[in-house]
Amino acid sequence: MEEMGNWTSDPACSVKEPPFSQTILESLDLTGMFLFGILTLMAVTANLVFVEEVFYIYRKIPSKRSIFIWINAAAPVIATTSCIGMWIPRSTMFTDFTAAVFFAIVIHKFLLMMIKECGGQKLFLRRFENDRFKISTGPCCCCCLCLPHIRINRKTLFLLKLGTFQFAFLRPVLMFLSIVLWTNGNYSLSDLSPSGAAIWINCFVGVLTIIALWPIGIMFLRVRVLLNCKKIIPKFALYQFIVVLSQLQATIINILAMEEVIACAPPLSSSARGAYMNQQLLIMEMFLITLVSRVVYRKRYDDLELPEASDQETKGNQENSGVNVEGSIL
Repeated sequence: MEEMGNWTSDPACSVKEPPFSQTILESLDLTGMFLFGILTLMAVTANLVFVEEVFYIYRKIPSKRSIFIWINAAAPVIATTSCIGMWIPRSTMFTDFTAAVFFAIVIHKFLLMMIKECGGQKLFLRRFENDRFKISTGPCCCCCLCLPHIRINRKTLFLLKLGTFQFAFLRPVLMFLSIVLWTNGNYSLSDLSPSGAAIWINCFVGVLTIIALWPIGIMFLRVRVLLNCKKIIPKFALYQFIVVLSQLQATIINILAMEEVIACAPPLSSSARGAYMNQQLLIMEMFLITLVSRVVYRKRYDDLELPEASDQETKGNQENSGVNVEGSIL
């Protein structure tokens, strides 16, 4: 108890800004140095595995290579930004913003990947032209079972794409606005009062995140049976793990740090220590996800069978073939 009281009365506990990297390194004991070395090695290994995977994708997967690279890069990028934030605590806001912006783009790419795996937009619409989307799914409307099913057509597919694209577009804009306000002293991650900008921007980002995750859930429910042969369920599970660990885990730890449930440990204040713990956890988690992603995305799958043509298309093809035959006879 006396030690806890000494920590609480330490001047470092009342400082809102994280310490400089030199202060952190000087405070490390042998165990801390060993932990830093292991976590840094994990982050470097995750990037090396990703680079090797990029070479494999370029050599073995002729199509969809750009989408696969974006999605596979999510875990290594988060591990890298977390490692930088661990070594340089004062860069935490910028490294978190970088990872958040990148993952916002990955969310949109994951939706496009599911459509591409079905053969592209045209083949997707042909496969499901007589089906409907179930929109009573998480995270928006999982409890609203009374919602009607909507027809699958170009308009609804465009709205799903728009739902994820708005997040990929607005998240960087909001992050840029946050940095501008931070330079003027109006934005602080530790200031969650109604008069501060952080609470309003974070709430708006939360709403945009939920809206962006909704189309992913709708599309996954529609294609999970068709794309089961392409391991869409493990891919979706990895995507969900990244969402939960990079978004929900960070939010929970930040709330605990703000309420000082996570105790101050000089030279780290409660909020800085919470970010420090989250970065260390993310490095380990993203390292494991990178290894699993290498196994899941490395497998090669056969293309899906083409959907059967409709009666009108079949009739049109027969007429065209008849014209060609007559023309060749003449």
